[in-house]
Formats: sequence, structure tokens, C-alpha cells
Amino acid sequence: MRRRGTQFWLWSNSQLHSRSHDEVLTDGTQIEVQSRFNREHVPQVFVGVYTRDGTPLAEEFYDLEGHPSLAKALAWGGSRAQAILTTVSGFRAPHRIQPTVGVMLEDQCELALRHMEMSDEETLRLKRQDAWDEYLKAKQAVLEMMRSSKVDNEVWETQKRRLRNAIDRRAALRHTWPCD
Repeated sequence: MRRRGTQFWLWSNSQLHSRSHDEVLTDGTQIEVQSRFNREHVPQVFVGVYTRDGTPLAEEFYDLEGHPSLAKALAWGGSRAQAILTTVSGFRAPHRIQPTVGVMLEDQCELALRHMEMSDEETLRLKRQDAWDEYLKAKQAVLEMMRSSKVDNEVWETQKRRLRNAIDRRAALRHTWPCD
């Protein structure tokens, strides 16, 4: 049974007729490709790649230019699924990921690498360390401003808010699970 992600539910429309192609690879990875015409007769393709247990690795959908047939759209979706597989499941970390990246991560690749092969305890420990590091940096910034002779009000308010948020984050993580 597949666990559907947001992209699938955005794609889903029971009123439009679609064709589908499902494939299970030797390692258990599941590929699902669906094609359909929308109401404006533009071909659309959904590509889903799932693990053996049905967890989504990737879900994407596209509007295709040039008005290909549904069969060609399915073929295009199959090649897109293969491309996803080479980028998503082809990589295995050669070593443990070191917690050296910053507190706020926006790059999905960095985020995935950081959480790869981590237990819940390791993840919590890393979050706590990040919260502690951010608290120390925010505290240091406020102390430096307190020592300076002149501080801009906007900068002062920003740094105070940063320190309060760091304290709140640290307190919230301390109460997530019992401390070691």
C-alpha cells in the first residue's frame, strides 16, 4: 500500500480519464506513472517513486508541451522516473554525516543528507546541539550590543527576538524526550 504525498493529492482528479503504468523493481522500489488530458486537452503526467513499503521517495507532475499522445506521455514519465531513481536512491552515504551545517537548512538535499542513517536519539541530540549553538551565538550578539556605546533600535529588537527564540527552542527540545 502506497502512502500518498501532497503532490499526488494535488494531481488527483477522478473526473479525468487517465492511463497508468506500474512497475516494481528487483529491490522492491515501486514506480507509478499516470498520464491524462486535462480539460484544455493538454497532456499531463504524474510520476511517483516509492520504497518497498510504499513510502514516497518522489512525487512529481507535469504539463507536457507539444500535445503528445497518452502513450508518449507515459513513456516520458517512465524515463523521468528512471532519472529520479538515479538521483534519489542511487546515493548511499559513505560515512556518518557530521553535524557541521547550520541551524536553519533550506536546501532539501542538505537536509536529506543530514538526516540520512540517523536514529531518533541522534536526531534529537543534533537538534539539541544546534539549539545550544544558536543560543550561544544569540547570547554573544546581545552581550556585544550591550557593551557597545550606540546600538540601532531595529538591530537591538532583532537580536532580542533571536535570543528569545533560541531560548524557547532550547527549552522545547529539552522537554521533547527525557534528557540524558
